[in-house]
Amino acid sequence: MNLRKTARLAYLGATGILLTETAVGSYWDLARISYVREVFQRLEYPMYFATIMGVAKAAAVAAIVTPGFPRAEEWAYAGLTFVYGGAAASHIAVGDKPKAWLGPLGFAGLTLASWALRPTRPLAV
Repeated sequence: MNLRKTARLAYLGATGILLTETAVGSYWDLARISYVREVFQRLEYPMYFATIMGVAKAAAVAAIVTPGFPRAEEWAYAGLTFVYGGAAASHIAVGDKPKAWLGPLGFAGLTLASWALRPTRPLAV
């Protein structure tokens, strides 16, 4: 298997996992399931922030999968890096154990991997 195919498979794998987590997380945030309510309470975030996060995650998924909008895609990757990096930092800040922040940190890493491995497209001016 050549390097190009390997990179493409790595991109598809990282992006598939990332977008699945982000779409599910968006739904969970918007539905305010009990897990989300518990985490937000633990982190002392107001519940309206779940709505903001849910909408932002849905927009990020749409921007990454919609062709022809490379600038929106760049912003989506930046936003997801902040979402997952911020989640990890929030758990660390309240003294949570690694099991609470390693997942978000891993998704921040997948976000960066997906961005780095994405097919190159020129940015619109």
